[in-house]
Amino acid sequence: MKYYLMSKNRKLMLLNQNDEDCLFEKNYILFDKEALPILIYQALLNNESEKNIIKSINEWFSTRIIPNYRDNKESIFEEYQVRDGYELANKHYALSLSDQYWLKPVDEDILWEDINYFDHDYDGKHFFEVTYGKESFETLHLKTSSENKYTTPNNTLGGQLKKAWIKIGDENYLLKGSGTLYAFEPINEVIASKICEVLDVPYVEYSLKRIQTKRQQTLVSVCKCMINSSQEIVSAYQVLKESNKLTHSIDDFYEYVRILEKHKIVNANEKIQKMLILDYLMLNEDRHLNNFGIIRNVDNLQWEDVCPIFDTGRSNNCNVTEAYWNFKEGEVKCFTNYLISSEELLNLFSLKLDEKIFDQLQEVASLYHQLLKDNQIYIQLFDEQIEKLIEGFKLRIHLLYQNLLERKQIKKSTHC
Repeated sequence: MKYYLMSKNRKLMLLNQNDEDCLFEKNYILFDKEALPILIYQALLNNESEKNIIKSINEWFSTRIIPNYRDNKESIFEEYQVRDGYELANKHYALSLSDQYWLKPVDEDILWEDINYFDHDYDGKHFFEVTYGKESFETLHLKTSSENKYTTPNNTLGGQLKKAWIKIGDENYLLKGSGTLYAFEPINEVIASKICEVLDVPYVEYSLKRIQTKRQQTLVSVCKCMINSSQEIVSAYQVLKESNKLTHSIDDFYEYVRILEKHKIVNANEKIQKMLILDYLMLNEDRHLNNFGIIRNVDNLQWEDVCPIFDTGRSNNCNVTEAYWNFKEGEVKCFTNYLISSEELLNLFSLKLDEKIFDQLQEVASLYHQLLKDNQIYIQLFDEQIEKLIEGFKLRIHLLYQNLLERKQIKKSTHC
């Protein structure tokens, strides 16, 4: 098949796709380099070989498929009668809710305005029920207006955890479950958003939803789509490709901030530090380079801001047995593919935090305790474990306070 790679109605490339594996092959034609996905743009900018440029096109395409490590991939592929995520992505123009790119067959006369998921309804039921169980969609008390189950942004929804897009009114919402030992990631997402509110840093707001069917009961996190129809999410991995200095080490922090400041992202250093302060407090072991980044305007190609913080669920030792819970010297990821000591993050913090922030964080700890108790039937924690978890979270707050106090990075609150 031949496709135009499009950004809205902007024609970027003519591509040849192999019908067997849905991967792209040689002999592309370039129309508009500037608006390409950054992975492809950088390969062209560096005058790489055609082989490497095709490789970058396929690498970009691989970011918009359901991967083979998705928890319920077999049931999804069976429901949609496809062999893998690549074939599924092709079912409806490879449209996504993370950007405005799509694949337009050369023989079709169709516009982005006719098909995009920001402006149009789509099937919410089929994918939701293959993900969360038969009749689970009924618990949402919603109707779906689309009769075509292939018309859904879930075709291009990556990641390991069970998740699904649904539309409520004019808004797109992502519902995401858990996949770790103790299954309280959705509660972690809510708590992370509360910490971000205290730290005054852009964040995605999360809430909780309980889904019950005859066969299972599931707790999921719920959040709105973080972009609008004129924006795209550019991952930190793609951002760091700009300088060709990617080391997958903590040193990438400095290069990342430099690139963001070069593109005039306001208060870039402060925002990234606050994201890492969140990760320190919550012992986030999953801050990989594809779950943070920047937002770019697809019309004028300006970098607008950092992405609001999202995807902090895999935190607070939720994926290791209680015997290995370590809240004093826990591990995190920070621009790395491997876990490092959370103590290494402290060397990156130069901000001064107001003392009152730590009082507010204690209030977040109380909310955390309440949410764990209120949803205990959905998670795998006994009462004693919940108490231990909250004490551990309070210890993280204390450790951060003590470290910043010793380094004179606490601003004392003034009281009348």
